[in-house]
Amino acid sequence: MFALGLRYLMGWAMAASDGREKQRTEWPPHPDRIFMALAAAWFETGQDPMQGAALHWMEALPPPHVSASDALDRRSDRQKGPVVSYVPVNDSKLGTKIPDTGDLKKLKEAGLDVLLEYRSRQPRSFPVAIPESPDVFLIWPEADAGEHLAALQALVGEVTRVGHSASLVQMWVEPEPPEATWQPSDCVAAQRMRVSYEGRLDSLQHRMNYDACITWRDLQAAIQKTRDDKKKLPDKAERKEAAATLKALEAEFAQLSDTEPVTHRPDTGRWQGYAHAAKHLPEPPSSSMLDPNLLVIVLRGRRYPLTSTLRLTEALRGTLLKYCPDPIPEWLSGHQPGTDLPTRKPHLALVSLPFVGRPRADGHIMGMALVLPRELNPDDTARCLNPLFWSPDTGAPQSFRLFDGQLLKAEAEIELRSTPPYNLQGKTWTGASRVWASVTPVVLDRHFKGTNKWDQAADCLKQACERIGLPRPETVLLNRVSSVEGVPHARRFPPLTRKRDGGSLEHTHAILIFAEPVTGPVIVGAGRFRGYGLCRPMDWENGHA
Repeated sequence: MFALGLRYLMGWAMAASDGREKQRTEWPPHPDRIFMALAAAWFETGQDPMQGAALHWMEALPPPHVSASDALDRRSDRQKGPVVSYVPVNDSKLGTKIPDTGDLKKLKEAGLDVLLEYRSRQPRSFPVAIPESPDVFLIWPEADAGEHLAALQALVGEVTRVGHSASLVQMWVEPEPPEATWQPSDCVAAQRMRVSYEGRLDSLQHRMNYDACITWRDLQAAIQKTRDDKKKLPDKAERKEAAATLKALEAEFAQLSDTEPVTHRPDTGRWQGYAHAAKHLPEPPSSSMLDPNLLVIVLRGRRYPLTSTLRLTEALRGTLLKYCPDPIPEWLSGHQPGTDLPTRKPHLALVSLPFVGRPRADGHIMGMALVLPRELNPDDTARCLNPLFWSPDTGAPQSFRLFDGQLLKAEAEIELRSTPPYNLQGKTWTGASRVWASVTPVVLDRHFKGTNKWDQAADCLKQACERIGLPRPETVLLNRVSSVEGVPHARRFPPLTRKRDGGSLEHTHAILIFAEPVTGPVIVGAGRFRGYGLCRPMDWENGHA
């Protein structure tokens, strides 16, 4: 085993996972970011050959496991994104002559704005993660540093920061790391991290272009110094010698580029999916045949009310089918192979995740979620879904558009924030609870008649719970009004229609009460695959939904 330890000395990490946008906090720190910090220390301390060989060995290792605690994003009370700071702009060039005028604009153009009271400031975001523990570990369970151990021990001692210059760190080689919390996964994973690859060190060196930049600047400085010295030399022989030196320097400089070499930002590296490391946990409460690990998508742009659920799920389903390579599996299409007949196996459900159940909730849709059946083949899941969520060239996250051919149009991307808003967190919809209340109305599979029709409908929903693998509820309460704050009246939701005859199916809100806590997701009724029948746990978090 080989492991590196990293401690954030300030107790927080300043890093963005979305590049120049700087709206999304990076946590845990990506392994490639830590590798780049090691590479920077190597470049700046003389490029010791033994340390270089150790870095080449390290870059070729498989993606490491990661041990890191949970973290909170630093946010202001009034801002949804990172805290915005106003920082001074770079110094302007001073004019050759300060004008004798009272015109403030001309004075600024001449360089007065370098003074503190006149310097303009621009808004800048600095995403910061505040972890529960400042220690992070990269772990390679099958690796043995061997002959590279001493070089790596020396190199990690030279690392002072990871990422932003404010993220001061201490690094060391850890002989006994803790258990990993994240492990590499080739299936569809909401957590993606950049990792190094064979040839990464050479790529960083090429993009930094350090040697060419230094050579160009040193030669230019030497030429200018020789010219200045030549003018001051009184002796003719010395001036002749200086002229010969100047000619040699100019000839050497002519072999270089006409323009000054520049240093480029490093590329993003290779992206790798990560999943929570498996732990030996107590037997969970009863759960359905659906996977509790929701694949959450955040929506950007125009806000849509919860009553737009059917339109959004239909648009998302069409996008998923469009990007999925052939053959499209039964769990995604919802049809038996080669037919239009509905599948009899568990398949993908799509739901809207609205702003509900909180103070001042207005029910607008914040995001959506893909709810997968349990025990799918990870390779098949990745084959079908990765082309939509991740760039085929770099593996970086990519946005996509949802469009229904009419008025609905939204930008979407997979949710990658370390601490998403409450209603975009999977546990909000899956936590163990005895009481579950519908957020989108539950669709009844037939019309009931008679004086006891609501009792018949309640019994129908009890059977619907058993149909998805849940225990039979003790009580089902039906009402047109939801018990979750911010959810619209059932009448405001468009009805679901039967495919065979176009008839409308009746829907209503419901409360499901079980004898023992069950874990979600709980999605019941005839519209459960199209976004209707999504329920929310009402007593899982100390009595708070």
